[in-house]
Amino acid sequence: MKHILLIIFLSFSLLLSAQHKDLSKLYLKGEFEKVIEKGMLKLEQSPDDVIINMIVGRANVAIGKYQTAIPLLKKALDDKTALPSTISWSMAELGKAYYHTGQVKIGVENLRKAMDMKATRNCTRFAHNQLMRFQENKFFQKWKVRETDHIRFHFQDESIIENVENYMKQHEDAYLDVNKFFKTVLPKKIDFFVWKDREEAYDLFGRPLGFANSERKIINAWYKQTKGHEICHILCDIAIQPKKKTKLINEGICVYFDQTSRNKMDQARKVSPKKEFHLLELWESPTQYERDLSYPMGGAFIDFLIHKGGKDKLKNLLKDQTIENAEKIYPNFKDLVKTFEAMLER
Repeated sequence: MKHILLIIFLSFSLLLSAQHKDLSKLYLKGEFEKVIEKGMLKLEQSPDDVIINMIVGRANVAIGKYQTAIPLLKKALDDKTALPSTISWSMAELGKAYYHTGQVKIGVENLRKAMDMKATRNCTRFAHNQLMRFQENKFFQKWKVRETDHIRFHFQDESIIENVENYMKQHEDAYLDVNKFFKTVLPKKIDFFVWKDREEAYDLFGRPLGFANSERKIINAWYKQTKGHEICHILCDIAIQPKKKTKLINEGICVYFDQTSRNKMDQARKVSPKKEFHLLELWESPTQYERDLSYPMGGAFIDFLIHKGGKDKLKNLLKDQTIENAEKIYPNFKDLVKTFEAMLER
């Protein structure tokens, strides 16, 4: 992280006067809150200072305060006296802020303009990397885009889906159903990339489908994958903001909400190890058991906990998914685990 910040800092360090250097040093150290605090005080005295607006705007982007960043970066961008490097950096960061607040089109436009300016090598690289991360590069431009109220679908090949409208509706319904539990509002629509070719996806990402990026609200999934699993990951991360995740609980909640009609306990029984099995061992060390056992076991255990303790207790567990936290939330936790393990043997 510090290496990246150093590159960014050097790219505009020549622009800085003495009154800006303290802010730039704090930015380089990653002390963004201090940049904002001191920068806002400086802006009270010099509200039109291009560099201060830019640095404080970028600090807000760095900590995810995109709405706050936008007017600061716009002020720096709109200043006719600003140097090309200042304009390009403000434009690139503004593009990122717009994207994360759901203004995808204008965000992408700003990033492309910043890249095309080629004002500095580092800014050009930054803008290019953002477009790649948002999957707004040339590879995906040929994909068909369709939208529902909460999801923007990107289809690699619509012809593989028998009824596209029904496919979209089912996923939109899945979003609404899962969000009955989480009750959150996303700052942008989910960009849902529907893949035909799993091997091509693996070659591009270096990992199998499907997976979600909650920060960018992006899902990449094979067209036959379950409808609710990855949507649940994003809604859970945004609504709950887990401090500690464990595979059993983090994947279990998404299996529970995968929108299939399969009985979760029956699915867990089918894959339950024939040798002695201990849920807490799987919870702490998932690799000690067969790969992906955490998914069906987690789904069944989440279903079990909801029936035994209710949704509010489960939400508290999702915040900190450790056994230690579970013991605090459920006074009879050990008995619950024994009961669950006994149910697996039926």
